[in-house]
Amino acid sequence: MTLKEKLITELNDVSDPLIIKIIDFLHELKDQQLEDDEDIADAHAALATVKNEGTISWEVLKAEISL
Repeated sequence: MTLKEKLITELNDVSDPLIIKIIDFLHELKDQQLEDDEDIADAHAALATVKNEGTISWEVLKAEISL
């Protein structure tokens, strides 16, 4: 039995109010996964920038922003 089949089997024994909560939770999980995927893509882009352009020291950064 696949995971989806197991989920469907479990849902057959659940009340409608609980199914509504499950659907809401599933949407939250999917939204979080999208955010995580975006964060990972941003991190990869930042790493690529560091690899291509290098980094600057904390002292140089503070001087550039007048701290």
